[in-house]
Amino acid sequence: MTTQRIRLPELTWGKKFPEVTIDLEKCTVPFLCKKCLQVCPTGVLHVVRVMAKEEKLREMDPRVPGNYELFAARRHKCISCNLCVEVCPIDAIKIETPVEERIRPSTAGEQWGKT
Repeated sequence: MTTQRIRLPELTWGKKFPEVTIDLEKCTVPFLCKKCLQVCPTGVLHVVRVMAKEEKLREMDPRVPGNYELFAARRHKCISCNLCVEVCPIDAIKIETPVEERIRPSTAGEQWGKT
């Protein structure tokens, strides 16, 4: 199974980002479906062309499997609504939402270094 994972910093302003995994063996022709691209309210998903298959001065056909790939370009904008997971007809998208933990002092004086 070929999967694509984007590594962003784990903590940005104290927020952990969802892990968006796309199975590229299942989603081979994203331009024929486009359901996930249309339903995402924040525009997380993006389609990119495979540079290894590109030939100079030739147009790439979006209907040929493997010419384009689905890519989670804006993972930091994902709100974990799971609309893309529900609408995907081939079940190629998975979203793992991290647990948000708030760090709070256990006693009142601990915050300022007093006990």
